[in-house]
Formats: sequence, structure tokens, C-alpha cells
Amino acid sequence: MKPKIENSENKDDTVTGDVIGDTAYSERFVLKLLLKFANLDTLKDDIQEKSFEEDLCTLWDMTAERDVVLFLQKHDVLNLLSFAWPVIESPRIVEVLIGIIGNMCCQREAAESLLKMNSFLTMLLEYAKSEDSLTIIQLLRLINSSLFLSDDNISIWIDMFINVGYSNALYFILKNSSNKELLLTGLENFNTICSYCNTGRNRTKFFGHFVGSEAIVSLVAAFTEITVKQKDCCDRDQLERVLIISLQITLNLVGFDKSYEVLSDNKPDVGIIIAIVFSYYENKFVNQKEIDMDLIDIIDSAYTIVRELQIGELCDYEQYCLQSYSMWKTLSSIATFDQNGGSSFENDDKEELQEFSKKMKTSLSILIFNYLENCSDDNLLKALDLIDSNYEDMLSLVNDKLLVKAVSDRASNYRTRLKETENC
Repeated sequence: MKPKIENSENKDDTVTGDVIGDTAYSERFVLKLLLKFANLDTLKDDIQEKSFEEDLCTLWDMTAERDVVLFLQKHDVLNLLSFAWPVIESPRIVEVLIGIIGNMCCQREAAESLLKMNSFLTMLLEYAKSEDSLTIIQLLRLINSSLFLSDDNISIWIDMFINVGYSNALYFILKNSSNKELLLTGLENFNTICSYCNTGRNRTKFFGHFVGSEAIVSLVAAFTEITVKQKDCCDRDQLERVLIISLQITLNLVGFDKSYEVLSDNKPDVGIIIAIVFSYYENKFVNQKEIDMDLIDIIDSAYTIVRELQIGELCDYEQYCLQSYSMWKTLSSIATFDQNGGSSFENDDKEELQEFSKKMKTSLSILIFNYLENCSDDNLLKALDLIDSNYEDMLSLVNDKLLVKAVSDRASNYRTRLKETENC
């Protein structure tokens, strides 16, 4: 059925003139543009006009305002676009329209309305398989905004993802694209899906659709493309965001009883992520003397990942044990004040700094001991040589008795030989 467009210019209750809500935007401008979508006979010709695209881009900007979105909702714009979509073939117009819908879905009313339009939403999700990067970027942003406001409707989204084979499309993008903006948006999309879909009663479906070897392979491909190949093209915030959300995504993927079975072949790939993350933050903390308050969470997340996948048995000690110990040693300098009474780290709250140091040292000690428990004999000797006299201090910070015993048993012969050598 052809949607009806109400013309508010003739309404008696219009008391604010031509403006939309509290904005300075014109109702007349929007209605005139919407009427073009209601007439399919002329829409094909309108789409070819440069002015039509320009007006749509103006509307796209306008939809950042809540009042504009509510105005569009009042005139049933989503149904109007669904009605007109079959005659829209221009990739640029499709991109802009999905961008408009994405902006609208930053408002709960629009997000809930879209979720009720099963056929239209399914059709939109199919654009994840498009070859047009700009269109895909807008679709991914639309999904991110909608999931944020979905609350009790997450199960509907997961069923949608399963029906269109969304994970395969997302993994193809992450694995094969070199478009920085697309990869950044794709990683954000993957992280958003993990955050909102891997919860409660939805976990089983999330595992079935999103957890698999290809998930790690594609994640590592996108991660290394950004953090290694295009590192110089990223600003610091972008780079650190990729490091953090890649760990978060991995943490979600390994959090199931069957994760080890499904992802055991991907241990080297996960090791790459952890090595790059720790190399970056070691440099930031040790060399640049910058304290990142997220660092404890990063270390704890890495510990969970290496424990669940038993990564230590495959990793050389230089992949993350070396960096962990380097940060552990540097923490001692926080308590060392220079002649002017200041620390080598900039922080006004010395008590907060000391508390941070204590927590971070504990987290690093646990991570290092996990490595000592699982690494090869050759790497064990190298790691113990590295730790040397700080072994006992590190041991005192680990409260896991089973872990302490396992490491102590492995290290006892080596340390006995070391003491005998020192006494000779």
C-alpha cells in the first residue's frame, strides 16, 4: 500500500510556523522532499538530479536532531522508504538513505519501529554483502546504534543475523578489506555485537553464529591491517581503541565451555594480538612514562584469554612475558622520588598512584606465573633468567595456591642449580 504523507502546512495546530520542534529546520523542506519518495513514477528521474542528492544530504545532517527524527517518525518515513526502495538503484543514494536511517535509530522510537519491519530490515542487512564500502559503513553504524537501544529485543536481532548469514559477511569484510574506515567501523560493529548479543539467554545463539575459527582469523586480519600496516595512518585514539576492542572481542569469543575446542587451532593468531597489545603498552608505560588507567583491565583480560586458550605453551617468552616483566620492573620506579620530591610518572595523587602500582603488579605477576606454568622448558629457563632475583617478590603477589605450586615445582630444579652455580 502506498504510504500517505500528511501535509502539516495545512494543520490548524501548527503554532510554531515552519520550524521543526526546537530546531531551525524547515518542515516544508522535509515534506517536499518526502513527497518525492511517494511518487515512484517520478522518483527515478528525481534521483538523477544533483539537487536531490544534496537535499538528502541536508536531511542526513538534520537527523542528528531528535526533533527532526520525531518529525520523520510522525510522517512514517521508514515505511515510505521501504515503499520506494525497489526503484532506488544509485549506490550513493542508498548510502545516504541508510545513513539517515542510522541517525534515526539513535532515537529509541525509530529503532523500535525499524525492528518491527522484518522484511525491510532484512533487506537492509543484506547490504553487508555489498561491494560498496561507504554503504557498508553506514549499515554497520545503523546496527551499532540500534543494538545500543534494543534492550529486550536483542533476540530479534540475533535471529535476523542468523537468517541473513551476517557473521560470514562481517568476517569477509574484516578479512579482506584494506579500507581503514571500514575496518575501524567493522571492528566496532563486532565489539558491539559481542557486548549486546553475548548475554543471558542469547549466548547459545551467539556462540552458534559468531564463535568459530573464522572469527579469530578475520579479527586478526583486520587487527594487523590497522595496527601494523596502517599504523602510521591512525591517530593515537584510533589505534588504542583497536587494541582494546580487539582484546574485548577475543575475550567474548573464548568465554564458552567449548571455546577451546573450537578455537584451539587459532592460538597463534590470538598470540599475535596479545603480543602487539603488550608491545604497545610496554612502550607507552616504560619508555613514555604514561599511565593508562585501563592497563590493569587490559592485563586481566589478556590473562583470561591466555588461560582459557592455554596460549602460553606456544608463545615465545618475548611475545608477552618479556613486556610484562618490563612493566613490572618499571612499577618500582613509581615509589622512587627524585630530588625534587616528584615521581618519574606524572600524577598529582600519589596515593592513587601507589594503589594503581600495587594492583598492576599483582595482575602482571599472575599473568607471568601463568606463562611460567605453561611455557616450554626452554622458554621457562629464559623467563626465569629474566626474572632472576625478583622471583620471590612476584611469588608473594600471587594468591592462587595451585598456580604457585605448579610454577614452584617447575622452577625448583632450575633455581636449585642456579644457587649451586652462585655458590661455586
